[in-house]
Amino acid sequence: MSQQLLLYSFGPDANFEGQLVGAFERIQSGGALRVLDALFVTNDPETGELIAIDLGGGAGGIVADLLDFRLDPASRRRATERALSPHASGLPAEALHKLGEALDPGAAMLALLLEHAWAETLEDAVSRSGGTPLASEFVDATTLAELAPAVVAQLTRHG
Repeated sequence: MSQQLLLYSFGPDANFEGQLVGAFERIQSGGALRVLDALFVTNDPETGELIAIDLGGGAGGIVADLLDFRLDPASRRRATERALSPHASGLPAEALHKLGEALDPGAAMLALLLEHAWAETLEDAVSRSGGTPLASEFVDATTLAELAPAVVAQLTRHG
């Protein structure tokens, strides 16, 4: 399994001046990660109106869609209407409304489902070489030395 769910929250004072769009562009450019699904939900700080963009399917154009969403109020309205549509492929409208209601005025949340394409490629190569996956987990370490006890335990348990 090479998918990862990432959830982020942003307070009302968050500054969205293109950093997220740039991050999406970098994620997509390398090919090692693929955005399978993405959702950004906020509410208007003055009206409380739900604003959302569902970037489901990971089809190209995420960066362009996010730029339009960020810069054009009419695009934000259309994206929100699509996200709330009964035919949308993402979260049901009821769930989107609940998310919006849970946010403070002007606050936002971002949900990403990423595929680690490199992991699938590596696992295929390991399998064809006669190897077996032993562990796959996210850790805070920056060197294998920090993980020595866990590495030794995994290898001696399966070796």
